[in-house]
Amino acid sequence: MAKPHARPGRHPMRESLAVFRAVAVRRDMLVLVAALACVVLASLLAGLAPVALKLLVDTLAGEEQGAVVGGIHLPALGLLCIYVGTLGVVRLAGEGRTFLFGTADQSISRRLSRKVLDHILALPMSYHLRQTTGATLQILENGLQGYRLLLQHSLFTLLPGLIEITVIAIVLAGFFDAVFLGIFATCAVAYGLVFTHGARRVLAASRSVSGARIEANAGLADTLLNVETVKAYTGEATITARHDRRLADVQHAWRGFYQARVLNGMLVALIFAAGLGLTLWLALARVKAGAMTVGDFVLVNAYMIQLVQPLERLGFGIRDIGQGVAYVERLIGLLGEAPERRGLVHEGGTAQTLDEAVSVRFDAVSFSYDGTRKVLDGVSFEAAPGTMTALVGPSGGGKSSVLRLLLRFHEPDRGEILLNGAPLASYPLEVLRGMIAVIPQDTILFNDTLAFNIGFPAGPGIGAGAMEDIDWAARMAELDTLAARLPDGYGTRVGERGLHLSGGEKQRVAIARALLRRPGLLLADEATSALDTQTEAGIAARLADAARGVTSIVVAHRLSTIAGADRILVLEGGRIVEDGTHEGLMAAGGLYAQMWRGQGG
Repeated sequence: MAKPHARPGRHPMRESLAVFRAVAVRRDMLVLVAALACVVLASLLAGLAPVALKLLVDTLAGEEQGAVVGGIHLPALGLLCIYVGTLGVVRLAGEGRTFLFGTADQSISRRLSRKVLDHILALPMSYHLRQTTGATLQILENGLQGYRLLLQHSLFTLLPGLIEITVIAIVLAGFFDAVFLGIFATCAVAYGLVFTHGARRVLAASRSVSGARIEANAGLADTLLNVETVKAYTGEATITARHDRRLADVQHAWRGFYQARVLNGMLVALIFAAGLGLTLWLALARVKAGAMTVGDFVLVNAYMIQLVQPLERLGFGIRDIGQGVAYVERLIGLLGEAPERRGLVHEGGTAQTLDEAVSVRFDAVSFSYDGTRKVLDGVSFEAAPGTMTALVGPSGGGKSSVLRLLLRFHEPDRGEILLNGAPLASYPLEVLRGMIAVIPQDTILFNDTLAFNIGFPAGPGIGAGAMEDIDWAARMAELDTLAARLPDGYGTRVGERGLHLSGGEKQRVAIARALLRRPGLLLADEATSALDTQTEAGIAARLADAARGVTSIVVAHRLSTIAGADRILVLEGGRIVEDGTHEGLMAAGGLYAQMWRGQGG
């Protein structure tokens, strides 16, 4: 499986910031600024609170008769109120920050999720063929978590930590001699070195965790999508063992992650204990010598204990930012995938548009999925407006690939495809696909109502007029009797991938959806393969009526359903080996005639 990463030569943090700017609106930024103000206020007061405690302790010890703050003499009760009030405001500011950040975070996450989904849906089919659904979903989940870590720690860990450390340094320099400030600075440098080294180790471990989680969830999604096959072949034990091996890889990756964190934490604890012990030993000696008050001792103790909090937050913030970068890298790599070419413009002209009269022409088209084995080899044919062209032949002949190229799910290696005389690539994709209706061989439905699936992409708010059209399309596809039997009629949910419906019922939903579109070009890939013979004959006749005047290209296995086609192309090994009407091909006695006789025709 391909593993997208950030593009070479680009810095993940810079690219993360660019994506953040693209999804954060002005209101989000204002909310984040308000949250940042709460952070600054809380950090300043948290750094100054121990000073009020020192003055209070000295007052209670009788060494001072209160304190003078801003020219005002404050007794012990006043100092107590300042100390308690300061800590109270710190807590309130913290709660305000949490609310404001959560509000902005959810808004930004919503816009980021939508941006990523828009991008994923704009990626070419080649991406979706090589990347599993589960892996893509896990990349999105990891990316959102990574952005949350980056945003939270960049704004609300690094900045307040720096503010608190600055306030502590200023107070220590003002109240005590340089020895204590030197110990403080030494501890700060030691913390910085330990956390910097730990951040690199955690970043590497986080990348392993991210990759292992993506692999495990990709396998899990693949299992759930194929649960019928698992049950039919009693493969539960095999699947469970395979998933357990992937979970073991995840467990091993997390173990490395936690080992990096615990080693970092142990070194921090050693630095903290050494710094605190040395500071209190010096402070105790000075108190005994009368060079420091009891309040000074309390202040030094409080600051050395408090020192570890902003430094740890800084270190943990840097470490978690590394984890966030590892998660975001995969999302940036996904966003760096080139989307489909939306449509070109002719020299000296404008992009072409489709109308009801569509002609299709393949001019020496060759195509391969992997660049080695040719699926189509020099295919040329023309479908006149309003005619039906049938593609038949042995499996692997390239029939379905013709339809995929018309939808521009893939681009031909050589040759050209023309619609109404204009290159296919000149049509904007929205225009091209908006005028094409597809009846696929394997119909996968949304876990929504029957009406939603027939009317897709009309959306959930289907009005009365649209319901009349849906009912018409359902009758044409002989779905009206099914809707009458369902408990909620057209409002009945069909289940994940349409599992509540039979194969024939799902195929009829696809037919109804195509008919409702009233297309200029109808593409059908084994449109009635899941239907019984009697139902197939009736729907084939209705399809022919509905497609009258519409250009249609039909892939068929049952030759009886396309015997009336205006033109039948027989493909074998990626080449057109026979071309004509049913009568002409039967008279030729070639491959088509053999297939017809093999089906009892």
